[in-house]
Amino acid sequence: MFSAATSSRNRLAYSTLALLLAGAAGAVNATSFFAFGQHLTHMTGHVSAVGEAVATGRWRGALVAGKLVLAFVVGAITAAALLDASRHRRRGRHTPALFVEMVTLGAIGLWAHEHPGTNEPTLMWGLAFAMGLQNALVTRVSGAVVRTTHLTGVLTDIGIQLVRMVVWVRDGVRERGLLGLWHKVRELPSAEQFERTRLHLGLVLAFLSGSILGSALFLRIGAPAMVTPCVVLLLVMALDVSPAGARAPAT
Repeated sequence: MFSAATSSRNRLAYSTLALLLAGAAGAVNATSFFAFGQHLTHMTGHVSAVGEAVATGRWRGALVAGKLVLAFVVGAITAAALLDASRHRRRGRHTPALFVEMVTLGAIGLWAHEHPGTNEPTLMWGLAFAMGLQNALVTRVSGAVVRTTHLTGVLTDIGIQLVRMVVWVRDGVRERGLLGLWHKVRELPSAEQFERTRLHLGLVLAFLSGSILGSALFLRIGAPAMVTPCVVLLLVMALDVSPAGARAPAT
């Protein structure tokens, strides 16, 4: 995502976008679990559910899980199409996709509030669609480096990078002893080669924070808790149409 040609302002803009959307995804994931008993920001388990259902001859179960996977893919297609259609705009290139996601989440929250206790499958498809849209958006923006709706790859990268950090500090000790150790540890928080690691740690904390907030709000007020990711998306759209959005390279 970040290259030598990417300015510090653009890196900050991309990082802010990713962290905010990770928080929104965490809130959606927690809310969807309490509302429908399903985590809908990632599809690994649902693809497995399709395979398990087919293997055991439970065709209805395979169809239910398959529709969730299809909705996620349709969301990704929608995001890619909207980004291509707006790639020549100076500002707000990501706003159409963000707006569609916000309207989808808002409509689901409103419908669930008006019809409490119903387990309407269309609502789950809508959540999967919104998360597929968001995942594709951030994937395009980050150059396929960052995902915000699931953390498997992020946690894997953190593990790899932590070893790189230890090796980096160890090399400083070998070169200059305790003085090298001091310099390496002091430079670690700002070292350019670990910028992605800091972002990934931030994504985990943002997703976790969104999950906590989404869970707490749903347990307290129910479906209106969906307003939390909608507010976050409004904030991201405001950033996207700001002068910072005009500086971001086309996706």
